[in-house]
Amino acid sequence: MDAHELLGLAPGASAHDIKRAFRRLAMLWHPDRNPDPHALEHFKALRAAYETLLDGLTAGNGEAPAAGDDDAEPADEGRDAAGGTPRGADRHHDLTLTIEAAFHGGERTVDVDDEGACGACDGSGEEVLRHTRLCAHCHGTGRVHGRTGLVACRYCAGRGYLTKQACPSCHGSGRQRTLRPVIAHLPAGLLDGEEIRVAGAGDAAPGASPGDLILHVRHLPHALYRLEGRNLVLERPVSALRLLIGGELAIPLPGGTRALRLEAGTAAARTLRVAGAGFPGRTGQAAGDLIVHLVPVLPEAPDAGMRELLEQLDTLVAANHSRHLPDVALWEARWLPDTPDVP
Repeated sequence: MDAHELLGLAPGASAHDIKRAFRRLAMLWHPDRNPDPHALEHFKALRAAYETLLDGLTAGNGEAPAAGDDDAEPADEGRDAAGGTPRGADRHHDLTLTIEAAFHGGERTVDVDDEGACGACDGSGEEVLRHTRLCAHCHGTGRVHGRTGLVACRYCAGRGYLTKQACPSCHGSGRQRTLRPVIAHLPAGLLDGEEIRVAGAGDAAPGASPGDLILHVRHLPHALYRLEGRNLVLERPVSALRLLIGGELAIPLPGGTRALRLEAGTAAARTLRVAGAGFPGRTGQAAGDLIVHLVPVLPEAPDAGMRELLEQLDTLVAANHSRHLPDVALWEARWLPDTPDVP
């Protein structure tokens, strides 16, 4: 079976049709939703067919369909953007992501709250009793007092007994809320407040194509990272001694650890910036920068060995303190002019 036939498409289908057909079938065959033991293999076959057809379009016109472009086109709710065909309403859903998940992107299953006919009573709202039950409202008489005298009990239709009761699953409404899994393909580098449109995953309507599902991206607060546009910003404590002598410094990133070169300098706070190493760019936007604020930290609770080394270091510094400690040298020259230099 070729890719077009597997997705139920005619040859020459557009990228829009290919994506819509894949999403519709993927919802039916996703292994998280379909208990069929062959569901996973069929889902993989659908994915392979989808990618093959999109690659074919890419080869034909020399340009790949941009990720999310087909999904992100706004459409008038209630009408299909292709020619005014009636369509179901769009659904809106918040998609909460960690910084790491937004950084990497990938496939995400979203549970959409739906309402349909109750499966227990087939939408009737009633359950047939195995045994008749005395009507509690008329106490089995079939009659109750009304304004004009005794009238037929409306709960048992005047029979005095009940053969049905309200369905316990839907409490007599005939409707039931369910969770419908929807597969969303997230590009890398989604920012807080951006939207992803999943075509055909919105509300169904009789005689019309379904609407779309619009996902509103929300970032969870992070203990380490914050975003300034696409710039990924973090603070990193570092030994004041390392700031003086320089060397390599390990920096955590959502994609792993990166070693940055630290130039020798002062022990004051400083900032490292690496162009393009921040949040990934998308739809033609450049990636952000990695910005690391270095916070100097002095050693605490020195032991005997450390104190001995620090004494040696302080002696070396004091021997040429006009170079190594110019502020101290100026202060001492002003306020301790008679103090001999330390040899």
